[in-house]
Amino acid sequence: MAVREKRKILVGDDAGLIITLCAEGLEALGYTVRGAESGERVLALLGEEAFDLVLLDYRLPDIDGFEVFTRARALQPDLPFVLITAYGTTDVIDDATELGFTTVLLKPFTRDQLRGAVENALVAKG
Repeated sequence: MAVREKRKILVGDDAGLIITLCAEGLEALGYTVRGAESGERVLALLGEEAFDLVLLDYRLPDIDGFEVFTRARALQPDLPFVLITAYGTTDVIDDATELGFTTVLLKPFTRDQLRGAVENALVAKG
C-alpha cells in the first residue's frame, strides 16, 4: 500500500517492550520506526529528524505526553500524533482530542488496532 512506503514513525513510550512491539509490527508493514523512552528524547529526535507520525505515550518518566505534544507542535505544526495510553478515561481522551491528537490508541492494543490507527493518521495527514 502506498501509504506505508518509507514512512518514518517515532514511538515515544517509557516501556521498551511497547516500543519493540510497535517497531516489530510496523516494520513488518514497511515503515521505518525509531523509539524514545522519554519525552526529552522524543523532542530531541524531532529536532534532529523528520517523521511522518508520532505514537506518544500519555505517561512518560520526565514530561507527560500532552506537554511533549505541545512542545513538538511548535517544532512541526502539521505532524500527526496518536496518543497511546493505558489511562483511557473520558477526560484523557477528550483532552487529547482538544489538543489535536489524531486519535487515541488504548493499551493493550492489537497489531491490527496499531496498524489501523497508524494508517488512519497518515491518511488524515494527506
